[in-house]
Amino acid sequence: MQTFKALISELDSVLKTYNPVEYKKLQPPLPDDCVNKYLNEINITDQCFKALFQWKNGEEDSSYCQMTSDGGLQSLETIMQSKMFDKPYADSFIEVLSDNGEQSVLFNNRPGKHYGQLYFYSIGLYMKYPISYYDSLETMIQTIIKAYTTGAYEYNNEKQFLNVNFDSFSLIAKQFNKSSIFWKAHNPLKWEDWYDI
Repeated sequence: MQTFKALISELDSVLKTYNPVEYKKLQPPLPDDCVNKYLNEINITDQCFKALFQWKNGEEDSSYCQMTSDGGLQSLETIMQSKMFDKPYADSFIEVLSDNGEQSVLFNNRPGKHYGQLYFYSIGLYMKYPISYYDSLETMIQTIIKAYTTGAYEYNNEKQFLNVNFDSFSLIAKQFNKSSIFWKAHNPLKWEDWYDI
């Protein structure tokens, strides 16, 4: 099993190769003391979460980064700002990816059996609560890497747009995220059956 830092290194290489336009929108990491300060303020002790932000400090403000089908990696500053606003979900959810508007991928920072799992939330889909989406930060990165290397994600340089083959992406996501409800048969209107943090 690859270490998480090796996975991040592979992701870095994949993004440079398959999506260099959007890769350039990612900011260099902050100094470690600044990273630690932000993580302390949002009460994150997870080492994988920390390693992710030691790689890059998310996207530039208002860049609309298309690193994934769910948007770009959010900066620590943006994550801090988002914690100040009322959200329709638990405070233990920390925004990791966002398309700067309608949808987000959230890290579950609540201790318990689903700690570290990532959840999907979309205003546009009229979701009442987030739903489990990636089993961990590791599986999120594995899913993104395979999506690029198999063509499920294909960046159109001319139009500067990330094309997504959702059927192929779903198959990849199911392969790596066997515990996440989003990729299983579920009733999207019956949230009480799948909202478990």
